[in-house]
Amino acid sequence: MNTVRPVVILSAESTKISDDANNQRTTILESLLSDLNLAFNRALGVYNGTEEASFVVLVNSEEEIEALKGFAFKNFDQESILLQDANQEASLLFANGTSERLGRLTQVSEEIAKTHNNFTLMNGQYYVTQKRF
Repeated sequence: MNTVRPVVILSAESTKISDDANNQRTTILESLLSDLNLAFNRALGVYNGTEEASFVVLVNSEEEIEALKGFAFKNFDQESILLQDANQEASLLFANGTSERLGRLTQVSEEIAKTHNNFTLMNGQYYVTQKRF
C-alpha cells in the first residue's frame, strides 16, 4: 500500500440491501473512480466485522478527497471513509463531518488482521490501523 501519497479506502455497499444491489453499487463506484482517472485497487474491507467490496484509492489533491467523500456520503449513504494522509496518519472521516484518528495503516499477517473488527485485504496483503507511539 502506498503510504507517501494520501490513500482513501471506501465502499458503496450497505448491509440494508441485497447482494445484487450491492454488486450494482460497487460497479457504479468503480465506474466513477475510472471516470475521474483515479488510481485505485479493488479490496476486501471488513468494517465493524462485516465484509464489503472496497476500493483503495491514491489521491493527489484535496479536491479528489472531497469528490470521494461526496460519492461515499451522498451517493452511497456511507457512514465513513478511511483517509491516510501524506503524513501517514489514518483517520475515519464521518458523514456528519467529524473524524476519528486511528494511527497508521500497517501491513500485518492474516492471523493478526482477523483478530481486528476492521481490516483491508488488498492484493493478498492484510492491513490494519495501529496507534502510533
